[in-house]
Amino acid sequence: MKFLVLSLILGLSLIAGELTLQSGSVMGLTGVVGDRNIDPKNEQLSAALSMESNDILTLKGTIDVKMAMFKSSNADRDEHMYEALEIEDFANSRYTIKSVEAIDTPDHYTLKGELELHGVKKPLDFKAKITIDGKTVTIEATSKINVEDYDIEMPCLLGFTMCVDENVAINGVAVLSK
Repeated sequence: MKFLVLSLILGLSLIAGELTLQSGSVMGLTGVVGDRNIDPKNEQLSAALSMESNDILTLKGTIDVKMAMFKSSNADRDEHMYEALEIEDFANSRYTIKSVEAIDTPDHYTLKGELELHGVKKPLDFKAKITIDGKTVTIEATSKINVEDYDIEMPCLLGFTMCVDENVAINGVAVLSK
């Protein structure tokens, strides 16, 4: 009996597999009146994700982002962004995928999880297109947050006349190998 249980546990561990991040990026899309869009991007992510066989609904794990690695087309603006995000105190953010739900469109899912940003944890769902091609798993995900929900005050110029929009669309892409 012990042998049967041990064999079952070892067999299941072979089915559930760690996914290795090959490449990825996260982009925050926002803007300010009188300026073009502010779209800082971070291409240096780390991930600890796993999935059983080819079953996307079993995808779970975390994606970590170093906040100081977000860069836009304007280094001065980036410095203001780092100040607003208080990256000295809140250097990282983390998205934890807790479950995946299929939706009606092929290859489209809802990632159910939690975003930890600026020391605040809140539930956050992403709409995602997830495809498997051989040993490659590709995730393209989008969501929106209001940064005020995470105790972040966006920078303003000229008082309240030119404030960075507190509503931020988040686009993420991860290419993983099994």
